[in-house]
Amino acid sequence: MTATDEAVDRPLMEVVFDAIENEQGMSDDAKYLVLAALEGPDALADQLEGVASIQARRTADSTEREQPVGAFLTSISVAGFRGIGPKSELRLHPAPGITIVSGRNGSGKSSFAEALEFAVTGKSYRWENKAKLWADTWRNLHRPSPCEVRVGLTIEGSEPTVVGVEWQADDALRDHSTWTQVGNAKRSPGTDALGWKNAVELHRPILSYDEIGGLVEDSPSTLYDALAKLLGLDEIAAAEKRLAAAAKSARAPRQQAGDELKQLKRICAESSDDRATQAATLIKKRKVDVDAVLALATGSAAAQSPAVVGLRSVAALPIPLQEQVDLIVGTLSTAVSNSVELADDALALVERRTALLSAALDLHQDTGTTECPVCATGTLDEAWAVRAREQLTAEDAQLTELKEGRRDLGDARRAAVSLIDDLQDAPDIDGVELPSLAAYQSALAAAREVPGIHDLADHLSRTLPPVLDAGEQVKKEAAAAVVEREDLWAPIAARLATWVQLEKAARTTDETVDNLDAAKKWITAHAIGLRNQRLEPIADQARKIWAELRQESNVEIGSINLEGTNTRRRAVLKGSVDGVASDALAVMSQGELHALALALFIPRATTPNSPFRFIVLDDPIQAMDPAKIDGFIRVLSDLATTRQVIVFSHDDRLAAAIRQMAVEARLVEVTREAGSQIRVAETLNQATRYVGDVRALVRDEAVPDDIKRRVAPGLFRLALESAAQQLFYAKQHRSGASRFETEQRWSDVKKTKSRLSLAVHDDPDKDLSGWLSYRDGRRAALHIANAGTHGADVDVTWQSVNDLQKVVDEMLRS
Repeated sequence: MTATDEAVDRPLMEVVFDAIENEQGMSDDAKYLVLAALEGPDALADQLEGVASIQARRTADSTEREQPVGAFLTSISVAGFRGIGPKSELRLHPAPGITIVSGRNGSGKSSFAEALEFAVTGKSYRWENKAKLWADTWRNLHRPSPCEVRVGLTIEGSEPTVVGVEWQADDALRDHSTWTQVGNAKRSPGTDALGWKNAVELHRPILSYDEIGGLVEDSPSTLYDALAKLLGLDEIAAAEKRLAAAAKSARAPRQQAGDELKQLKRICAESSDDRATQAATLIKKRKVDVDAVLALATGSAAAQSPAVVGLRSVAALPIPLQEQVDLIVGTLSTAVSNSVELADDALALVERRTALLSAALDLHQDTGTTECPVCATGTLDEAWAVRAREQLTAEDAQLTELKEGRRDLGDARRAAVSLIDDLQDAPDIDGVELPSLAAYQSALAAAREVPGIHDLADHLSRTLPPVLDAGEQVKKEAAAAVVEREDLWAPIAARLATWVQLEKAARTTDETVDNLDAAKKWITAHAIGLRNQRLEPIADQARKIWAELRQESNVEIGSINLEGTNTRRRAVLKGSVDGVASDALAVMSQGELHALALALFIPRATTPNSPFRFIVLDDPIQAMDPAKIDGFIRVLSDLATTRQVIVFSHDDRLAAAIRQMAVEARLVEVTREAGSQIRVAETLNQATRYVGDVRALVRDEAVPDDIKRRVAPGLFRLALESAAQQLFYAKQHRSGASRFETEQRWSDVKKTKSRLSLAVHDDPDKDLSGWLSYRDGRRAALHIANAGTHGADVDVTWQSVNDLQKVVDEMLRS
């Protein structure tokens, strides 16, 4: 891992910990609050409450972090989706390297890319940013069912894995079912088993042409958000917000205590009461003695009138809830109804009978079969013993039931009596008339006339509701009377007591507020530094990629910064045009903007901590000129040393440039047949394909010889010129010549012989005789290409085709 990769890959928590560890003048508690805020809201709450501190959870990272498990693609299989009707499969080599998937517009190649994107991410950038009509046409028109996607993966340390997406016949796009299967194991719903949920957002491995433009064209905040997520910068902003919210919450007690103190100072200063004067003196001090203030406030009860004391006692009467009464009444009624008349007599009879039977059984046990000692007529034999034991068992159960019923009845009665006993008297208060007091006293007296157990439930139901109603009413009346009769000191005393509680609460949070303020101040002061520190490796890598992609562009990229917050957030790219400083985005052409988007996307998608060992680009070169395509291929080649690079393109220039630059790559062609039948095949070298066409023509006995003589020379010419062009472009590329110059020189030469001379000698006018004579078959192949094309009668044999094959192979190997 390079130093740049390590800086990007390193968790934000570690970066902050190193930065804050040796910070002078900052308490450890404040430092831990910074780390807890970065970890999340729960961690911050635990840190503030001391439940589980960050310092206890954090362990020293003494070992090197392991690289994440990497995944390569093995295949993409699609049916009934977008432009693909019957099932079609794109097989991929699961290893670093380049695969170019070419096909004209409408061939179905992008349907593979969109299917992969939907399976991996659960959405499509195109669908979410297009009109509804476009997004609704996601099923194939010719073969809409079955509709499914299968993505094959190889994951390091695991068995072959498949991610599947399926739609039933009437399903909407969002009604799909997604599953993951590892080896032969049972399918698991969704893709959570892969652990890619966050990685898909941070290291999105799939980029379409629309998304390339969207990164730099949608809004200034789009690129900001994409980079901020990758670098963990949103964690910094979130931590700052958490600390601010926590400080605001922790500061509330001090704010409340301060506001109340200001009002108390004014009230006490305006009051003529000597106790208020004393209170004013106490609360004027810089450090208020809260215990002295509380003693003064609570001592005010002695100065109050007996009426106020009495009213307060009435206002505090404990009145049960109706629900409580209903519960006790119901329990009592049930217990009474379950009791049995003459339960005591029945219980005694059972007990006596049980004792007698037990004694008889004991006699039988000792003597065996014998006469009944009670009646002298029966016999205590084994049959009698069995019947007696069964009877005892039944009577034991009856006895238990009777005892439980008596216990339940006793408990219910005690609860009912306790409910009445807990009711308190409300005495008359001299000089005070409470309209509901007499009714309460009368109702209470009636309730206390407790009847027998069988009438008790009815008694409670009848007498307690008036007690509850009158009690609640008299409490309200007493409370209102207290408010009316409160003297000058009572409200001041109450407010003083309340303020003491507020002040005590504030003093417990003052240190916490100081630590939270220090933590927020630190993270605010260091946010820009952390942001730029995290961004610089990405920016540096983007500038290097841009240096490859900017071929023949006069725009240079300088600094890349993330500025602002919330709705003012934006990515700012500074640069220069011919040495004059400028905002880079403002002066770039569309092709340059797309190249820049790639330069920024590739570092984001290929950070070392990404689990994706593949990167997929769909039509990335639409707006690129030839020079930028060369640079793009060099970027791909560099990526392909560690990544599986898959590029979908409708532009033949990419595959042609791959061949001309002699870059090792797998070329695949996608073609569409009737009924959305998609064919996927390896692409042969263009020159080799022409040779194959000649060979097929010569082999076909159904084609007349005169047709062969007319058609074959043209194919000879195409094969020789294609091989010569690839040889020439490869030499030019190795020499460092620009693509524009190379294409211009090639297009200026029109004749086949001259083009061969240009490829062999770098000079279209140089004599080619030596080269033609050096190998057998060269002159013959050129003769057929020239003479046949101009109408001369030539004979094309198997030997002629073999000669052409040798010439083409020699040039392609050069």
